Amino acid sequence: MQATLPPKVLEAARRGEALLEEAQARGVVRRWSLRSLSGEPLPGVEGIAFYGREVSPEEIDHLQEAFLDLEDELDLGVAVILVPHD
Repeated sequence: MQATLPPKVLEAARRGEALLEEAQARGVVRRWSLRSLSGEPLPGVEGIAFYGREVSPEEIDHLQEAFLDLEDELDLGVAVILVPHD
């Protein structure tokens, strides 16, 4: 039996995926994975995204800020690890 995700988790997952898809379309992110967490004590989303070493620090900062804004807006955990990769 699969647990039903809270609406805020579903919204965070949808918006997190949109951020990563947009970053991938712009060439900032090469690959990514995201998963939703329904559980206690901290519902939210977590993931990992790989970016090229040629990507500017400003682009990565912008993506990090977007995830922090999402976390603040929805008041739940959004943890996406950004990893440089060749």
